[in-house]
Amino acid sequence: MTRTVIAVMIAVVSVVYAPGCAGATVVYWTPAPELAPDLPSGFIAWGDLDGDGDDDVSSFAFEKQFWNTGCPGQPTWVWEEFVYPDPGIGDCSRQSGTLGDVDADGDLDLIYACWQCCSFRMVWNVGTPQEPALEYGGAIAGDPDSRSNARAWLADIDADGDLDLLSNHADRRIELHENTGTPSSPLWVRRGYVLGVLLNDSHGQLGFGDLDGDGDLDLIAGVPTVLPGVQCWENVGTPQACVYVENPAMLTGVNTAITRINGIALPDVDCDGDPDLLIGARPSVDLYINERITAVQPASWGTIKAIYR
Repeated sequence: MTRTVIAVMIAVVSVVYAPGCAGATVVYWTPAPELAPDLPSGFIAWGDLDGDGDDDVSSFAFEKQFWNTGCPGQPTWVWEEFVYPDPGIGDCSRQSGTLGDVDADGDLDLIYACWQCCSFRMVWNVGTPQEPALEYGGAIAGDPDSRSNARAWLADIDADGDLDLLSNHADRRIELHENTGTPSSPLWVRRGYVLGVLLNDSHGQLGFGDLDGDGDLDLIAGVPTVLPGVQCWENVGTPQACVYVENPAMLTGVNTAITRINGIALPDVDCDGDPDLLIGARPSVDLYINERITAVQPASWGTIKAIYR
C-alpha cells in the first residue's frame, strides 16, 4: 500500500475572537495553505480515526485517507488509499460520508449518504480507537427526503449526549433527524426543516463546530456555483436549543468568493482545541487557522512567518 509523507511545521498565529451582540460575533481566520494536506477536492469527512489525539481527513470523492501523524504543533500528513468499505448496493456510491462515535464505544463510525437511492447507510467501527476495522452495516432509519440529493453530517445538535443526523436538500434547506435513543443505541426520528437555515445552493457542504468558543455549535456551508461560496451561521441560542443567524463577520479573513466548492471540513489541524477550516475547491484546497488568541488586531500570515524566520 503506497504512502506519501508530507511534513509541515506550524508557527504560532494570532486570531481574534471578539464577542458581540446576538448575531454579531467576529471570528478572525488566518490563511495557512501550507499546513493543509495535499487533498483532492471533494466530499470531506474528518475525525480522529486512529485514536492518536488529532483529526484525520478523508476525501470520499477521490478515495484518499489523510492521517495526521505530527501533532501537537506540527501537522504531518500521511496518505493512503481509501480505508472505508464500499456499500456495494445498486446505485449507492460512497461520495459522501460523516464520522462520529454513533454507538459510544470510543471509536468513530461512519454514515454514508447515498444520494442516488436516497438513503443513509451505516458502517460500524468494530475495531479499536487506535486500529479501526470498518464493517458495512446496512441501511438505517431516518432516510432523507426523496426529493433530495442529500449529504449527511453527524452533530449533537441538541446537546443531549448523542449524535443527531443532518442532511441538505434540493430546496436548499437542512433536515434534522433527531437521535431519540441513547449515546450507545441510536434511534433517529425525522424532525424536518427545523434549523431555519437557507443555503445559497442545494449542493451545499456543511460543517458544524463551535467556531467562537461559546459552547454551542455554529454552522459553516460551502456551495459550488453561487456567491458567496462560503456562508456562516452563528448559533445565538443555547447548546440545547439552536437559533441560527447568518453572520458573515464569523468568516473574517476567509475568501468567501471561492467557487466550485465540494468539501467543507472543521478538523483541528494544529491540535489547539478549536476547529480550523478546510475548504475543498477545484483546483485547490484552502486552509484557515482559528487560534482564538486575543490580540489587538489580527496578524497576517506573512507577518507571522517573517517573525519566525
